[in-house]
Amino acid sequence: MLAQKRLTQEWLSVASGIPMRTLARRLHVRHPSPMSVEELAEIAAALDVRMVDLLPGLDESPVYPRTTRTGMAAGQPGFRASAK
Repeated sequence: MLAQKRLTQEWLSVASGIPMRTLARRLHVRHPSPMSVEELAEIAAALDVRMVDLLPGLDESPVYPRTTRTGMAAGQPGFRASAK
């Protein structure tokens, strides 16, 4: 995404507040280190994109609540768990 926007890691470091050395480790092509949710949020804000846009392969399909045999979703008013 940086290349698409013609931005550098140095720019992203300043814009996100993430130290350059840390950012370079997180964005390493072959061996990236894990990124925290906070870092991801800072990067997304700096790039003016949603966090999900930075996560390749994530499906944005809706998550539906698990339903019971009666068709009621667990946690809905009127739902009673059956004792076994």
